[in-house]
Amino acid sequence: MALAETTRDFTLTLNRSLNAPREQVYQAWTDVEALSRWFAPTDEYTTRVTELDVREGGRYRIEMHTPEGEIHTVGGEYVSIAPPEKLVFTWSWEHSEDPAEMLVTVELVDNGDTTELILTHDRLPDEHLRDLHNEGWEGCLGRLVKMLNG
Repeated sequence: MALAETTRDFTLTLNRSLNAPREQVYQAWTDVEALSRWFAPTDEYTTRVTELDVREGGRYRIEMHTPEGEIHTVGGEYVSIAPPEKLVFTWSWEHSEDPAEMLVTVELVDNGDTTELILTHDRLPDEHLRDLHNEGWEGCLGRLVKMLNG
């Protein structure tokens, strides 16, 4: 008798307080030019947003180019949109050995002149990928903070 395989899903949650109004933070996630300025783990990468259809059922595709010429491409579909407070989208890496479709939720809480950003990355298949995504999101959010703070 074969043993049943079990799948464990891991979740990553990050919080940031941003010195910008919620509408501006939301725009940073939904505008091609703004997104291409900050969406990469380090300043050495360049980002190309090749698709961004921000509506339920719409798709996105983002290429992150390393200085060595590698291209890391992520894409997915918007599951839920509630401007300017929430975005929910699937997350899949192209050309990955792990074809897992993950889920990302970005919540923006209005605090007057500042915005609390809560990012939850669900359905990570293992601890290793959770840790790699944590590193990537930390870099991305750090770059977002720099962009919004001028």
